[in-house]
Amino acid sequence: MSKPTYPVKKIFIVDDDESIHDIINLIFEQDLVHGVVKADNLEKSILTFSPDIILMDIRMGDADGRELCNRLKENPNIAHIPILLLSALNIDLNNLGCIPDDVIEKPFDIGHLVEKVNHLLGRKI
Repeated sequence: MSKPTYPVKKIFIVDDDESIHDIINLIFEQDLVHGVVKADNLEKSILTFSPDIILMDIRMGDADGRELCNRLKENPNIAHIPILLLSALNIDLNNLGCIPDDVIEKPFDIGHLVEKVNHLLGRKI
């Protein structure tokens, strides 16, 4: 049985762990994937790439993904882009400090990640 084909989507990764970038690239090889390991000039990078979804780590060196999520959701040019937060922390959704479109804990199950991303992209499986 062959894999279903979908229209190409643009996935933007914000994570300081380059192995996560590699994994996401492999999982979503049919899509265009771009990422950054630092949050410097984040809004500019996002606007330049114009992604369909953002996958963002909560803990990144000197940046907090929750604060970045809030900042992006307050930017009218970016707020429409779904954000999936990735975290190795135990996540309390009622006390997260931001409102992402979805959250997944690391280490993540690949099938679960694909399911969440496809859902946020509006892909039917």
